[in-house]
Amino acid sequence: MKEHGSGDGSLKSLLVIGGSGFVGRNIIPELMEKYSVSYMSRSECKKLKDLGVPWIRGDIRNEEDLKIIRDFDIIMDLVAVINEKMEKHHDVNVIGMHNIISIAREDSRIVYFSAMNSDRGRTRYFITKYQAENMLMKRGNYTILRPSIIFGEDDYLTNMLRNLKVPFVPRSGWLCPVYVKDIAKILPKLIDDGGIFEISGPEELSLLDMYNIIREINGKKRAHSVPDFLVYPFLPFLPITREQLEMLKMDFCHGKDIWKKYSMEPSKYRETMEKLLKK
Repeated sequence: MKEHGSGDGSLKSLLVIGGSGFVGRNIIPELMEKYSVSYMSRSECKKLKDLGVPWIRGDIRNEEDLKIIRDFDIIMDLVAVINEKMEKHHDVNVIGMHNIISIAREDSRIVYFSAMNSDRGRTRYFITKYQAENMLMKRGNYTILRPSIIFGEDDYLTNMLRNLKVPFVPRSGWLCPVYVKDIAKILPKLIDDGGIFEISGPEELSLLDMYNIIREINGKKRAHSVPDFLVYPFLPFLPITREQLEMLKMDFCHGKDIWKKYSMEPSKYRETMEKLLKK
């Protein structure tokens, strides 16, 4: 394993915890241009292995595993639980952040991928994300990101919508999906500046809009939305939980202005999905 420190004037060292997940494996290639990147996860990612990115086996809930984070200038926490069937939000968000803060060097910047609406949502996911944010704000030297719905070629929601067989989806708020590669490009600027940043895509799209765009690209007929009470009987057969239904009712469009601030042009959903799904 290569040395992680940057005291010799080389690139700053950055450890991405949870780097083998969707966001990690899509942003790390971009981050490699500006940092000496390693990632920690419970399993190795083939894509990152092929790029030569050093892998450190570890679990954010295990303090012993995290001792190595003292070697890094920047620690990025991407760990999240999509649903609580196997793991708990509190364990990875609250206990995980406590472990990072207690072990990391004071001069190391901690970058936390939280979630848009963490400061106003009332689900366990939002509440525990906000608890982690508050712990980090008390510590100082941080960058907190609150992204809206992040999409890409192989994200959870895109895969769910691609594989969904029914011609309907639940009603939702405005989701303003943001492309993962755009986040990768803006991320170094946010790491340097520090603070709290809300990031959303440029378009106000509902879940139905996103579903119909994917269906149209795949040559399928348009679907329609239905109220939650008609969805509840199907929940045992759908890849979505009641908590996720509640979250989707909110609007996720608070971060559209960030692109102007950093003189960047964000990607449009339909144009990007057409390129990704027609590869």
